[in-house]
Amino acid sequence: MTDQPGQDKLRFLFVLHNHQPLGNFDEVIQALTDRAYRPLLEAIHARPALKFTLHVSGPLLLWLERRASDYLDLIGELVQHGRLELLTGGLYEPILAAIPHEDRVAQITLMSERMWSRFGVRPRGLWLTERIWDSAIIPSLVDAGITYVLMDDRAFLTSGFEAERLHDYYLTEAEGESLAVFPIDKGLRYLIPFRPPTEIETHLRWIARTGGQLAIAADDGEKFGGWPGTAQWVYRDGWLKGFLDLLEGAGDWLVSQTVSEALDGVRPAGLCYLPTCSYIEMEEWSLGPDGGRRFEELKGRLGPDADRFMPNLRGGHWKHFLVRYPEANRAHKKGLALDRLLPVGRGAKQARLELLAAQCNDSYWHGIFGGLYLPHLRHEIWRHLARAEACIRRRQTLRVEATDLDCDGAPEVWVHDSRFSAQIQPHRGGRLVEWTDFAGEANLLNTLTRRPEVYHDAIRRAAAQPEGQTHEGIPGIHDLQRAAPADLVNGLCYDQWERAAFLDHFFTDCDPLSAWVAGRLDERGDFVDALWGFRPTSSGVVLERSGRVRTESDPSTELRTGLSHPLYLRKEYAFTNNRSLTVLYQMQNRGSDRMAIRFGVELNFFLPGLALGTSFITIGHQRASLATPTCTAGVEDFTLSTLGPSLQLRVELDYPVILYSHLVATISQSEDGYERTVQGVAAMPTWDLCLDPGQEWRGQMGVTVSE
Repeated sequence: MTDQPGQDKLRFLFVLHNHQPLGNFDEVIQALTDRAYRPLLEAIHARPALKFTLHVSGPLLLWLERRASDYLDLIGELVQHGRLELLTGGLYEPILAAIPHEDRVAQITLMSERMWSRFGVRPRGLWLTERIWDSAIIPSLVDAGITYVLMDDRAFLTSGFEAERLHDYYLTEAEGESLAVFPIDKGLRYLIPFRPPTEIETHLRWIARTGGQLAIAADDGEKFGGWPGTAQWVYRDGWLKGFLDLLEGAGDWLVSQTVSEALDGVRPAGLCYLPTCSYIEMEEWSLGPDGGRRFEELKGRLGPDADRFMPNLRGGHWKHFLVRYPEANRAHKKGLALDRLLPVGRGAKQARLELLAAQCNDSYWHGIFGGLYLPHLRHEIWRHLARAEACIRRRQTLRVEATDLDCDGAPEVWVHDSRFSAQIQPHRGGRLVEWTDFAGEANLLNTLTRRPEVYHDAIRRAAAQPEGQTHEGIPGIHDLQRAAPADLVNGLCYDQWERAAFLDHFFTDCDPLSAWVAGRLDERGDFVDALWGFRPTSSGVVLERSGRVRTESDPSTELRTGLSHPLYLRKEYAFTNNRSLTVLYQMQNRGSDRMAIRFGVELNFFLPGLALGTSFITIGHQRASLATPTCTAGVEDFTLSTLGPSLQLRVELDYPVILYSHLVATISQSEDGYERTVQGVAAMPTWDLCLDPGQEWRGQMGVTVSE
């Protein structure tokens, strides 16, 4: 530590975090660059007395290198003049606590090397992705050359610190390796840029009056023009000018510095050990709908004391998103499995880079932003996983193995060769949950199940329009009041089972389309989500189950009449090396009565073009939009496709069926409001069966991928 000019003044550390996920649309990133990133940087550049600290995430940096190098040139100029300090992070912005030690070090090292190459500096500090803290990452950070991180003051408060002690920085350690941690002031995070500069000055003067040495404001750069209402407020209404005037005019009691200047000029206030946590909103989002409602109820019961007791209330853990959303867990665990298979030699480097790219955090969770609910972001993750696995499996022949890929205690059947990779879950109905086509760089099962979210309650309550502002300033992203059109309210449907392919349904309804679309199919069998026996074969797997099917609508009647039929069902997956899959069904009535039932095989598929345009189903020579649910009789084959160049799927049946189909759409929230998003295409070939005791039925379905 060295003495620096102005050390008796309050040191204001202004830290910005700019991030866009891999796979986001160019026009979205360009708009944010024009509305938020560039004007804010130019405004600070025009104030020579001001200093700040900036983190540009790796995915955004890669985009800026291609599309807006002049913005990076401006950053470089500020760095060279000592007015801007750059933070590093994982190159692909992963949740560091969710990846292995070696990957953490690799991610950080790649980002730091890129910044050295572009800007000529080696960052000392790291922006912690989504501010997810876990002490297990300390050795990784130290090994990667990191000196300090910034973390929400909540982490300190929940560990026992008093708020008045958090305007300094502390040291933490693991196995004797030290790391500096700067507490981010939640008060400043909520004031900037939503409240007038006079209120911000009042807060800063309070920090100085109570003996604080540091005022640390660190948050997303998108707040300054990218979030709803902020462009008008920050720039055209003059908030930014007033804020920068405040900083420049407070030279007698406040000085703006970079974080490293504060690190070098201020002694650490002591030792800290922080619990696994994040900012409070993230902890609430990870709870899920039931836990989220209880958390809100508890805050309501505390009333005006809620803020005082908030450090004593705990939400969930970020990794609980992997429990809530099996789709996220599947991608996460697939990456870990492939990481263990990395070859030694020339092909390993590229495969490793693809796996690191697949760790980009955004599509593994969901909060106020779209995240997991944005299919193009999920597709980007699976695209990188496909590229990595294609490198790993180059020249491999077809192999079948039983292994617990998703770490839930039950084995998946993993079928793969040099052209594809697929997973079947015998313990969940023998369903197909992944089919990654390496040539198309897509997981054709990258769909999303329609689930309740806690904000769905707000959508149902949103008949009234948002209330007007009652105070000067604008609402923060968490306080926005959103209107919900009636069609969104009507679209709140939840699935009975996780979306997958080859879900085996038994029903009696002569017109099940509306119930199936709404997630209310009257399921009469016990096959769709049950445990099946399985036996791997040379080309896939054979699954079988002896279950029951009821044919009476009143379960109490069945018990008296015995019309709960024993049924044997067998299905065999056979993959070929020409991008095709054949599934053969065999069924036998093992009861003593005739069984009349309808049998439907539900297919849920993802096509990359779904995120970009209209979806179609082609039956024979007739192509129709999937904008509305459809029912077609006498179908022997059909093709699922999207507008523009993309993959398509052709399904062939051994004899005519009744085909039901619809788009799978979710209702989710984002920074812009509530949105309806298409997640996949559902199709259900259906057979009307009447089987005498002991009688068998056989059917076959073939699916082929093409461009």
